[in-house]
Amino acid sequence: MCLKFEAYVTPARMEKLMQDENERSRQAMAAEVNRVIRSERKRGMTGRLAWLLVVVIAVAVPGWWLWPDNRAVQWQTHLLDRGDMVLTATATGSLEPKSEVSVGAEISGLITRVMVEENDQVTEGQVLALFATDELEVALEQAEAQRALALASVAEAEATLQEARVDERRVSELRERRTAAQAELDAAVAARKRAEAKLAYARASVRQAGASVSQARTRLEKAVISSPINGVVLQRSIEPGNTVAASFQTPVLFLLAEDLTAMELHVSMDEADVGMVEAGQTATFTVDAWSGREFSAEVLKVHLYPAVENNVVTYTTVLAVDNSEGLLKPGMTATATIETGRREDALRVPNMAFRFTPPASDTGGGGLFGHPGARVGGSRSGPGNTVWVLRDGAPARVVVQTGASDGRYTELPGDELAEGDAVITGIQTAVSQ
Repeated sequence: MCLKFEAYVTPARMEKLMQDENERSRQAMAAEVNRVIRSERKRGMTGRLAWLLVVVIAVAVPGWWLWPDNRAVQWQTHLLDRGDMVLTATATGSLEPKSEVSVGAEISGLITRVMVEENDQVTEGQVLALFATDELEVALEQAEAQRALALASVAEAEATLQEARVDERRVSELRERRTAAQAELDAAVAARKRAEAKLAYARASVRQAGASVSQARTRLEKAVISSPINGVVLQRSIEPGNTVAASFQTPVLFLLAEDLTAMELHVSMDEADVGMVEAGQTATFTVDAWSGREFSAEVLKVHLYPAVENNVVTYTTVLAVDNSEGLLKPGMTATATIETGRREDALRVPNMAFRFTPPASDTGGGGLFGHPGARVGGSRSGPGNTVWVLRDGAPARVVVQTGASDGRYTELPGDELAEGDAVITGIQTAVSQ
């Protein structure tokens, strides 16, 4: 038997459930409304604060911009004095041997032996290399044989001439006795002249053969490459077994330096300084290989012909260098400082004073992050010979006449400034008053 149960809700119960549901909906709606109201109040407060901040900035920035700066500048100064100045000119160049000789070959052929290496000391006449001489010796023998044939031809021509002269005398005597015809005499004279011509030709052939012998002997001698100077081998360009071809130009086999104890320094002098440089002036120079050490030199000459590279005009200046210690090598790059003159008891100003420009205000720091209220007036810079002098606690611009410079100081030949004037070279600190 099956039992069936059915749920039954009374009308009063149903009404109660609906009232509870409506109450929960009203509470949720009220919570949502309160949340929206609080959000709107917060947003309105933020907007008012933002507008207030904008107003404060709009008022404060112009005031800060226009408010005068109360800071005082402490200047770095240099009192003008008198002293001795050594004038110099600086240039760079390279060390080179005083005398450099290229040894080449005048003949073509096979190199059989090379007698020296790089850095070897050689003497004048010392054998450096040898060519194969088989063909050259054969050519010399042929030339000597040709000369022997020419000498034999001379002997034959002399005998023929002697015979022709005897025959001419005989016919001439017969002609005087009227026992020979004139035609016979004429033939004898012609024969004698032909014999003389043949003798002259034979003698010329002897001279030609002799020249050929000399040429062959000279070429054989040139097969031995010898040193023309006393010096050192800087470079060797051949090895045994190489074939040298001297058909169009003389190939360089060795590069020799005469004496490395006395070298030359070739520097490129700028056209602005070349007028102060002359022969006999002393100089010092440095090389990277011996850092911290100075070497002495003396100006030998200044080339008149300029060198122009990238529109820059320079003049080659040659300095004599003593390399008795053997520390310097050919090709080293050197920086030379030439003493071009002296100024004694000269009124001088530091070069850094010409590079200084004060801020736009006498009392402000200026610059990108300085107080804007101090930015008054226009440009404070002047020409390249402008210095700033401290007068009554403020910088004053003075245009001065400049003279020679030694790299640190510049001579003041004019009377714009006097000894003891305080020239401004920089700013130490800015102190609030």
